[in-house]
Amino acid sequence: MELQKKVVERRRHPRYYPDRTNQPKVNLILNGGEKISIDVVNISQGGLLGYASSIEQFINYRLQKIKVIELTFPGKLPYKCSGKILRIQPTREQQKCFCAVQFAENGYDDHQNHFDIGEKIEQSLHPSEEIVIPDQIFLNRILKAENYMKIKDAKRESEVRKTVYDSFDDITDELSLEEKWWFFEMVDEMKRHEPEYPGELKKAFVNLCRVGLEQSMQKAHKLDDY
Repeated sequence: MELQKKVVERRRHPRYYPDRTNQPKVNLILNGGEKISIDVVNISQGGLLGYASSIEQFINYRLQKIKVIELTFPGKLPYKCSGKILRIQPTREQQKCFCAVQFAENGYDDHQNHFDIGEKIEQSLHPSEEIVIPDQIFLNRILKAENYMKIKDAKRESEVRKTVYDSFDDITDELSLEEKWWFFEMVDEMKRHEPEYPGELKKAFVNLCRVGLEQSMQKAHKLDDY
């Protein structure tokens, strides 16, 4: 079984996660004149990750410049800058897509006063605290689960396997079908090697636990906003 390698990401700017009190309104005006509204997932001094309602509008603009990016934070005067579309990725929701956008360093207001775009964003937002769940929390969950790989009775083995799989619903609910398959393959391998988990297998398992739990928490946070 091939294991995914953990990618260490070094960001130049910290990401900010707007909530209801500081969620910016963002519009992209592309060079062709199209105006697209963006729902912000996270934003930094250098750019943003968001999603839009139509991937067709973006498909021909990947890696191309954005004529105008309009940003308006609650209680603040609107300001603008130019930028570039770095990445476009379909979502599981029909017709929607994620987009990564890079800001130009200089922005301007409606009176053509120029300023550093990063400083403006810094004044509007504060970094969210990152809560890191220890690896052992995830490992304890699988260690405490009954080892169905050692059960000889086929019917009982199937029942226990399902119970163990279901116990990870909070992690797997928002994973794609491919990710779910990969996750349960790792669960099987972990139980097969128990109690001595191979190092790379253990890392891959913990990493996907974090991804799945984060996605579930993000969905819960969005539901709380309605």
